[in-house]
Amino acid sequence: MKLELISSMRMPNQSVRLMAAMLDEHGIDPQPLLAAANIPSNVVDDPQGEVSGLQELHFQEEFAKATADQPALWFRLGLRYRLMTYGPLGLAVLSAGTIHQGLKVLVAFQALTYSLLQYRLHEEDGVLVALEADDAMIQTDLRDFCLVRALGSATMFLRDMRQPFPLLRIETRLANRNYGMDFASALGVPVVFGATNSRWVFAPDAADMVLPMASPLLEQTYQQLCERLIDEAQTSDDLVGSLFALLVRVNRPYPNAKEAAAQLSMSERTLNRRLAQQGLSFGDMLNQVRQQRASYLLDRSNLSIEQIGEMLGFAETASFSRAFKRWLGMSPMNYRQRPR
Repeated sequence: MKLELISSMRMPNQSVRLMAAMLDEHGIDPQPLLAAANIPSNVVDDPQGEVSGLQELHFQEEFAKATADQPALWFRLGLRYRLMTYGPLGLAVLSAGTIHQGLKVLVAFQALTYSLLQYRLHEEDGVLVALEADDAMIQTDLRDFCLVRALGSATMFLRDMRQPFPLLRIETRLANRNYGMDFASALGVPVVFGATNSRWVFAPDAADMVLPMASPLLEQTYQQLCERLIDEAQTSDDLVGSLFALLVRVNRPYPNAKEAAAQLSMSERTLNRRLAQQGLSFGDMLNQVRQQRASYLLDRSNLSIEQIGEMLGFAETASFSRAFKRWLGMSPMNYRQRPR
């Protein structure tokens, strides 16, 4: 659900600007990567510029691929995501009364972050224990990037809320390997690798600690602004939702863009224009439906890979396998045999 919402949002270009600057500083030309993510250069140059959520996510993918041999850059990038980077969300969190209230704001409006991680609060017997980050919905080739960047970005988010922040340790699902960076020394807290869940564990008295910029009136103002941004994204998602539902209901063959537009009572040109306004294309939507259906059938049916590929409209099994590996970073066979 979060991916669909993020994809339809307009968001500040601050994250793209941070990634482009990091690339430039390390001798990597960001222009080809921006072009691959369909982001014009003038949008990055504009301090007030905006990008679609899908452009943001595509640029993250390009950044991760271009720096795959330098994971320490992912961490240092994360350290640059200060609380004010998140615009209205950051202001709403800062003006909350306590740490617990501020984190509730984060979880409620996390679609306004630049992350695919699903954040939630972990409580035991009514006591706030940790902020957890679920990576289950992240494609394999982007997972480590998101988790390493979050070591920096989520930690800075907490410390910008309140100094010093009562953080006991960080637990991460990342494997304990050489990332070219001593995370524990850089962050000043123990980092436990290979954990069951990624989470930031708090001191027992953390929840009720007052935030230094607490302001009930400002908190209400900025939360209403966050709500409006989410509402606008959900409204703009109507076409995406209708097209998605249409494609999900279809068996085979899938309609082309012209046929789908006719079923939605609009011209093909209008459909493509409205999708482009959200950084999407008909092909993006079709691939998303195919990916979800392929994953479902591999998990819950005994159909052969050849049969599934044919059901999804692929002329050859090899074409299906290449597409699936592009979607999830592994072959259909490896996906079916993975530990679950």
